[in-house]
Amino acid sequence: MGIANDLSSFTATVIRLGRGLYPRITAADRQGPAEPLDLYDFEGCPYCRKVREVLSELDLDYISYPVARGSARRVELRKRGGKVQVPYLVDPNTGEAMYESEDIVVYLNRTYGGSRPAGWSVPIPGLVDDLVSAAASAARLGAGTRCRTSQRHDLRPLELYNMEGSPYCRKVRETLTELDLVHLVHNVPKGSPKRRELERRGGKVMVPYLIDPNRGEEMYESDDIVSYLRKHYGTPTHEDSPTRRAATRKGKVSGTKGRAGLR
Repeated sequence: MGIANDLSSFTATVIRLGRGLYPRITAADRQGPAEPLDLYDFEGCPYCRKVREVLSELDLDYISYPVARGSARRVELRKRGGKVQVPYLVDPNTGEAMYESEDIVVYLNRTYGGSRPAGWSVPIPGLVDDLVSAAASAARLGAGTRCRTSQRHDLRPLELYNMEGSPYCRKVRETLTELDLVHLVHNVPKGSPKRRELERRGGKVMVPYLIDPNRGEEMYESDDIVSYLRKHYGTPTHEDSPTRRAATRKGKVSGTKGRAGLR
C-alpha cells in the first residue's frame, strides 16, 4: 500500500509537470511580506492547488486553514468571507481578501512576483489548467478532500517545511487536511534561501519537515509524520471502540493484559 500511495502521489506531480518545485522569485529578491498569508483550502481541491503552486513558486509562507468536506471550520469561512467556497485568501499585510483561484493568482503575482510572476512557462487556457489540476486530484483518489475528525481549538498551529510539487509533502498535507489541523507552511522550493533555516533547524535540507509546538516534536520522513499525526490527532480506531475498551477493562480485572491504540 505504501508503494502504491507513493506512486499515485508521484503521478500527481508528473501530471502538473513539477509545478511548485522551483521558485520564480525568492524571499531574498524582494521585501516582505511581514506576516504569512492566510489560505482557506483543502488539499484535494484542484483550484486550491493552483494557488498553492503559486505560493510555493513565489517563496511565500502561509497559514493553511483546512476546510475539507465535513470540517466545522466551514462556518468560520462563511462568517469571514460570506460563503463556503475555496480557495479563499486573506493577506493581513495589505488587507485584501478574495475568492476565485484566478483572481488570487493575479493578485499574488502583482503584489509579490515583481518582474518574475509565477505560473506556466507557456500560456495555457484556464480551462485546460483546471482540467489538468483535476486530473492530479483524481490520481489521489479523493485523499485530502474530507475531514475525518473533530475540530480542536486548543492547539497551536503546526509548522510544515514544504514544496508544493513534492509527492512526499503532498501525503503530509493530505493528512493535515483530513485531521483538520491548522498549520503554518514554510515553502522552501529549490533555491529558496529559507532552506538554510531548515538545515539549521533539522540538520539537513529535506522535506517534508514537521514541527509540532504542542508536543515539542520535530521530524522528517513523510510516512513517519503521517503515522505521528494519525496517532496523536486522529480519530479512535476499532481498537479503541467502546466494545474494545470494555474488553480491555475486563481483561485487566481478570489479570490478562489488554491494550487500546490510536491510528
